[in-house]
Amino acid sequence: MGRGIVVRLGDVTVRALLNDTPAARALAEHLPLTLRMCVSTVGCCGALPFSLPADPALVHRGWTDGDLNYNPAGGWLAIFFDDERNSMRYGGQLTIGRVEGPLEPLRALEGRIDALIETDERRVIPETN
Repeated sequence: MGRGIVVRLGDVTVRALLNDTPAARALAEHLPLTLRMCVSTVGCCGALPFSLPADPALVHRGWTDGDLNYNPAGGWLAIFFDDERNSMRYGGQLTIGRVEGPLEPLRALEGRIDALIETDERRVIPETN
């Protein structure tokens, strides 16, 4: 199972669930984290100040709207909210989580924005053995 996180981008707050990949677990170890992100027409993207482990077998092309992806080659983290239909032209995607809830508030953002990413204490899912 994964871990719940909260991403605060200015006045917009979204919740997401990290998956159980090594990259997602490593990101969770760095939380809370403030990351400068640029908003585009497809998502919010920012360069991480550290690298995450990336299993080449999990790196793929494209995204689904709502994906939280890591790009191991560029070292950036992205929250995608649009254009999944054309996303297969973008390689180097490692999906580490998924936004829970509507994406419309993210689509209203613009410019550069500081994102505060932290553990959602209400959504910590215990690991099972």
